[in-house]
Amino acid sequence: MLSSASALSRRLSLNAKSAHLGLGDRLGNLTAEAFRAYGAFVGRNPGKVLVFMAIFTLATLPGLFFLKINLDLYKLFVPLDAPVRFEFESQKLYNQIPPGKLDFPLGPPPSLIATDPPPASSQMNEAPPAESAANELKDIPKKRNSRNPTKKVHEDPSVPQHNDILRFYVVHRDYENLLHSDTLGKLFMYTNEMMKVAMEYDGETWVFEDFCKRGPAQEQCSNELNIWLKHAENLFRSNGTRHNPNLQLSYPVMYLFNRPKDIGNIIYGVNVTGQKHEIVGARVLTIHWFVAFPLAGNNLAAFLKYRERLNRFWDEKTAESQINFIPHNDKAMDDELRLIIETAVPFAVPATLQLMLFVYLTNLASDVRKSKPIEAFFGVISVCLSLVATFGITFFAGLHFNPVCSTMLFLILAVGVDDAFLLLGAWRMTDPRWTIERRMGVTMSDAGASITVTSLTNFGCFALGYFLSPTPAVGDFCVLTAVGVAMDYFYQVTFFAAVMVYGGMREESGGMISYFKCKTASNNGILKSTEKTPGEKRLTDELNEPTIMHRFFKQYFGPFILRREVKGLSWLGFLLYICVSFYGCANMRVDISPKKYIRDNSPIQTFVYLADKYIWADNRARFNEMVFRLENTRYSIGRVSTNLWLWEYQSFLNDFPEVDYERDFYKRFYLRNFFSQFDYQQFRGMVKIRDEVADGSPCVRAFTFQTSFYGLDSWDKRQIELFHWRAILAQFPEFDPFLAGIFSPFLIDQRRTIAPSSMQSVGSAVAVMTLISLFFLPDKQSVFVMSFSLISISCGVCGFLCLWGSDLDSVSMGCIIMAIGLAVDFSIHICYRYHRCSEEVASMTAEQKVIETLSIVGFPVLQAGGSTLWAMTTLPLVQAYLVRVFFQTVVLVCVFGLLHALLWLPQFISALDPCERIPRRIRHPHGH
Repeated sequence: MLSSASALSRRLSLNAKSAHLGLGDRLGNLTAEAFRAYGAFVGRNPGKVLVFMAIFTLATLPGLFFLKINLDLYKLFVPLDAPVRFEFESQKLYNQIPPGKLDFPLGPPPSLIATDPPPASSQMNEAPPAESAANELKDIPKKRNSRNPTKKVHEDPSVPQHNDILRFYVVHRDYENLLHSDTLGKLFMYTNEMMKVAMEYDGETWVFEDFCKRGPAQEQCSNELNIWLKHAENLFRSNGTRHNPNLQLSYPVMYLFNRPKDIGNIIYGVNVTGQKHEIVGARVLTIHWFVAFPLAGNNLAAFLKYRERLNRFWDEKTAESQINFIPHNDKAMDDELRLIIETAVPFAVPATLQLMLFVYLTNLASDVRKSKPIEAFFGVISVCLSLVATFGITFFAGLHFNPVCSTMLFLILAVGVDDAFLLLGAWRMTDPRWTIERRMGVTMSDAGASITVTSLTNFGCFALGYFLSPTPAVGDFCVLTAVGVAMDYFYQVTFFAAVMVYGGMREESGGMISYFKCKTASNNGILKSTEKTPGEKRLTDELNEPTIMHRFFKQYFGPFILRREVKGLSWLGFLLYICVSFYGCANMRVDISPKKYIRDNSPIQTFVYLADKYIWADNRARFNEMVFRLENTRYSIGRVSTNLWLWEYQSFLNDFPEVDYERDFYKRFYLRNFFSQFDYQQFRGMVKIRDEVADGSPCVRAFTFQTSFYGLDSWDKRQIELFHWRAILAQFPEFDPFLAGIFSPFLIDQRRTIAPSSMQSVGSAVAVMTLISLFFLPDKQSVFVMSFSLISISCGVCGFLCLWGSDLDSVSMGCIIMAIGLAVDFSIHICYRYHRCSEEVASMTAEQKVIETLSIVGFPVLQAGGSTLWAMTTLPLVQAYLVRVFFQTVVLVCVFGLLHALLWLPQFISALDPCERIPRRIRHPHGH
């Protein structure tokens, strides 16, 4: 290696030649000079810099109290332009519509006419009441009330109500048929026992009566929702009972004394026989209760504890029987997302300790002047402080934390310390005889631009990910990570640089470690022993070869990888790598399922398995559409599964010979009598009545109906069928129809957008990385090589993610964007250092410049990759898909990044860059 004094003279000579350089080269020199001046400033004022950073960090602490966690699956993973957003919002509007009153013999009171105007989308067209029932459909927007029952009005209307469902899926341990008399009787007995479960909480006794939903006339909780188990027990007690004409257990409607009972929502995986679809077997059953209680005092907290107590109750029943009880409720996914955060985030503590140990050990040296373990330790402290500032700023700005963001901690910890390695490496290359101010200036000049371009590219990549990602959760992750990258850079060039200055002040005594008195004696001993070594007396060239690893890269590794036979084997390996990567990319498939948003060991995983195999394959789809078109779709059960109040109402009116359809169809007298009938009470919640219209005028504001489907046992089938339903609905815009209550439509909308948005994100990210690098790599060849390496690493990550078992989804898309940002770090350091060598040493051959580059940045790059891999070792303990994909991505980026930076990239550069590439006017400015 050339001496630092000669390097300085070359820099001065280079400044004299700046007039001969192009705009890009002059920009690079200007950047280097700016960092030299800044480094000199830090060298003169390290105390002021540390005080400023302490004040800045303290100022960000209050922002931590603004932490809000977003666990809403809909808000996190539904694309902003997805059709399901319209369907979901329409369903919410429908649920807010009051059911209306049917007790006005004539027109409504005047007070009702001026209030509660119907929304424009729900207004009925002005049509004469003489229209037939079929034409009446054209004037009524159809909306679905989902599963939530009508809210019970609390005695104090100012107190909001909490409505929920306690739902448990029942499945045999071996997924055998459950429709046996003894099994059904046991289940019904268990449901009665559960309603007697009590618990102590906050000094009070809580029972099921405190939370259950009761009707207006009910004084106690009822088990009527599960009474069908008792009837089914009698049905299957003997074969003869099932053929009783008064008891028909058919699917999806059971007829008890000729009264229809909808069971499509509680029995799944059914086996039917005959034209009547009589059930002979079922794999999954459902038991459930409605919950409604006022949100006052500690009611909600008590309910959550009571729900846990019920889960333990069913665990006990599982242990004593061959039946599994799987809890599932409207908040189950929220709980799972929260548990992912609670499981993953604590692992940041051991990851931080591992990093501290790694940087300490890898920065030890036999020469005490070059040993920087405590300085590197403070590099990790700097990253931790930057995380505190990041969270304080983003939380104060209103950004919500979500499960995807939980991986951001490990990402910043792993890559944030890379800058510290580069700064320490640049410091070691300076002459110890220089002043601290001068050494810090040269250090920042050499490493400042390099860490700036990596930080800028990382920031730009994640900022771009925010704008290109269709998934809000990934967008928030990109914003948080972009701010984290910026804060880490800020702390490294301020806080850590100031710490390095204090270490340099006592370098002869061991650096920062000498500030700890317990280490001073031993360090002095090391210094004395090293001073006795004759080889350490040389103060020029030897001081610029600071560690064994630097000598290894210059004397052994660099020349070895540039040998012809090694290049041949290396390029064969690269071709194999490219082929395998392309194979993986070609076979990567879009697969989005709820199981990817919950822990691997979650009880809900069993529910998702059942849902894929039985529930969504047989369950009802509730949607508002023209009935006959939907009944004839490929997977529709048909007319027997359709539940439409209008048909029943027409049949009801046929019992009144005096009824004139054109005059009496909307008479409240008939509507009230119809909905008060025992068999038709189920329809009342499906129909919304306008109170402001006169009796006999069209008064139906909106209604829902339902029909059932079967056989949708894969997400590909569900996607095709959902788009088919929407296409049918789009043909009838005059009805304002929409789908509601169907299987996780937000997942399907992601399946449609994830592939094109991923391609767009990857292409845009690579383009932005290339554009940013132009400002710091003025040499066109370096920009080309860096871009080629970036594309190669990204392709390898995508391909090997597929071969490792990951699919293309919102989580992996965010990780791929992250991979592009990380891949820049490995390539840019090699390219930038090589470009600086071209400027500083015009007489060097390409191979000599490669060896020089590896001797300076090879070990810091290896440290950066090694520290990142080391920090990831605890993540496999977090059993969650989104954490696992993050781990896989980081490992692949580090492995492929190191291969490119330390092997393929140097070989590629040396093959493309002949020494004559430097213009003669620069090499020989005086003409000789």
